[in-house]
Amino acid sequence: MAAVLILGLILSRVIDTDSSPPEPEITITAAEAGEYSGSVAEVCGQVASADYLPNVNGQPTFLNLDEAHPNQVFTAVIFGDNRPRFSAPPEQVYLNRNVCVSGTIRIHEGVPQIVVSNPGQIALSEAE
Repeated sequence: MAAVLILGLILSRVIDTDSSPPEPEITITAAEAGEYSGSVAEVCGQVASADYLPNVNGQPTFLNLDEAHPNQVFTAVIFGDNRPRFSAPPEQVYLNRNVCVSGTIRIHEGVPQIVVSNPGQIALSEAE
């Protein structure tokens, strides 16, 4: 039984970064994202703060929409394995810009987020 649980945990962490994410079902604001956990959506807002943490496990880059950390209403997370896919540092490119982030919304520590595995998941919004 324990082996099955461990295998399930390992498999749940495996992400096929070569496949395209599914097409968004809806387009919503960052403030609405918490209501759509588990949905594939396009979440739009302004990047209020952006941080790259190279010394943290996973080397994440956080793009916080509408409010700066620690009051962010939505976060796009780019792990270090995927940073080379971006032509320039995302925390510099997107800071203070209006973006739409596509993918599956999950809740992490009470904040809705999308894990971004490729640059095609982030687009400058028409409000730009």
